Amino acid sequence: MEKYKLKVQNDIIYLFLLLFISEVFNYLSESAQLTVLIPIAVFGLILLETWFIRTFSLYSGRKISKYSDVIVRISLKERFFEYFILPAIFYLAILAFLYFNKHLLLGHVVLGISMCLFLVLFLNVKTSLNKLYKIGNVTRIIYDVICITILYLLINIFVRVGLGQLLVLALVFVTSLALLIFILRIHDKLGWYEMIMALLSALFISFITLVVYDLNIFVIPGITSLAFYLIISLWNVRFSGKTRLVDYLIPFLYVAIALTLILKL
Repeated sequence: MEKYKLKVQNDIIYLFLLLFISEVFNYLSESAQLTVLIPIAVFGLILLETWFIRTFSLYSGRKISKYSDVIVRISLKERFFEYFILPAIFYLAILAFLYFNKHLLLGHVVLGISMCLFLVLFLNVKTSLNKLYKIGNVTRIIYDVICITILYLLINIFVRVGLGQLLVLALVFVTSLALLIFILRIHDKLGWYEMIMALLSALFISFITLVVYDLNIFVIPGITSLAFYLIISLWNVRFSGKTRLVDYLIPFLYVAIALTLILKL
């Protein structure tokens, strides 16, 4: 029990260091030049990657049985994207949002929520490393949430920097398509049929962005992210093998409730 607490404490220490660096970046983003901000961002990214490197090296192998000293290790190539690339994209999206965001309170809220997501990801990655052949279902859900958050943050940036409508829609399409492919990869469902569905889904998400484009900058990212959430929720129902109609209706109910709340902003 004490050993487990020590491991969790190490994760929390990493998290607080990452939070501190991100807060420094957030504080300096209003006045400092990119020549100052970029090294801070790189240092934070290195710290994040260090946690994954250390964790993978410590927990990626286990004995095939208690009677044998033979250790089986998880393939770094198979987990490289999930453990090193996607978290890095998430962290860079956070920093980009903090750089372009002009609302101090919103920046702190987003940073706090993001750090909570990182903590949950840290704990679940360790658990997932116990599974030699696939990523745990709970960890996949965490990655789904991270992808939704990445899309939300990037769309916030797209609509804040004054880009033209066509360019914003194109960026939404490319970003959502890339994230949908990421999710398919994590779920081991990256086939031609799934790729076509991802393409059509990205077009649908871009169309939703077009429909709500004349609304305020807080509503546009929220509704677009809801469309993205709806797509991946329906995919998850399908991937789990469920066939009842009620299982497919539940995501629509959640979206309807969230949409009502967002439109009241």
